[in-house]
Amino acid sequence: MKALKMMLAAVAFAGATAQAATNKEIINHVSYNVILATYNDLAAKTAELSAAVDALAANTNQENLDKAQAAWRAARIPWESSESFLFGPVDSLGIDPLLDTWPLNKLDLDSVMSSNRKITVDLVRALGTNLQGFHTLEYLLFGDGKVTNTKPAASLTAKQLEYLKASAQLLAEHTAELAHAWTTNYDPENPAAPGYVKVISTPGLNNEFYSSERAVMEEFVQGMMGIVDEVANGKMSDPMGADIGSANMALVESPFAWNSLKDFQHNIRSVYSIYTGHYKNSKGPGVKALVEKVDASLAARVEADILNCMALIEAIRPANGGDFGQAIFTKDGRARTQTAIDALNALHATLESEVLPTLDM
Repeated sequence: MKALKMMLAAVAFAGATAQAATNKEIINHVSYNVILATYNDLAAKTAELSAAVDALAANTNQENLDKAQAAWRAARIPWESSESFLFGPVDSLGIDPLLDTWPLNKLDLDSVMSSNRKITVDLVRALGTNLQGFHTLEYLLFGDGKVTNTKPAASLTAKQLEYLKASAQLLAEHTAELAHAWTTNYDPENPAAPGYVKVISTPGLNNEFYSSERAVMEEFVQGMMGIVDEVANGKMSDPMGADIGSANMALVESPFAWNSLKDFQHNIRSVYSIYTGHYKNSKGPGVKALVEKVDASLAARVEADILNCMALIEAIRPANGGDFGQAIFTKDGRARTQTAIDALNALHATLESEVLPTLDM
């Protein structure tokens, strides 16, 4: 509660000192310093993950496995922090499912592992999206996640190490393609097409995707609404089920590393970044600056609600260890989860019924 009061005080202070910003300034800042910066971080972190996996394969010991696990968690942050802006190339180039499909198809993965097929990048590329990406790497690096979220390095087989190397290299390739699409060329079939950051930051009648600044601002707000709804009514509600008897660990995102709650928090952190314009050391303006022009009280309330949702998600974590996948199998954990879901749905309603209309005021 003390932490929440401090956050609310910070919100009030920020609201009192915020500088007026034009829509063009908001769009330019969010496009370059939030979205593009996140995708560049994602490409860098997945390259580091690939290097850590290569080191693990070359010298398989517990220290290198720990480093590879840490690199996986670090790469997970910018990806989950991008999920309030899953528009543009990540959608048009079909990159999202290549990176983040779950549940993992463990049955088919075991089949590939037991075959005589040589594990290469091209082999993994040709397999289904549920046999590559973050969660395949997660399973191989952390184990099955049932009673612990780690495994002994000695349990890694030569075939698993080869699969890890190929999957990590392919993940880095896809994220580099995504960063390139935003910085340099969003359409591989049209060399003259610019980076998507230029497209979204220069709306106008000649822009194929965004005819006005309002269209870009609506893209931002709809993106925030989309991930808030997905976290509440997909990522959390689906595995929780109607009761403990119908809770389903197989539907939990990042169950092997016990990273689900961090994933959800970073999803909502991405909402915070678009709303405030704050990403790492870069500060505003974001959508909040537009809302403030219409209703300063609403602008501060939405920011506080976003922060509160993040705090409520963290509060789901079981006191005796574990993560979301363990919490949904206890009465208290399910109650805390429902509280977070209710707050997320209330935030979604506010974004839809109060923030979205400000675009036309």
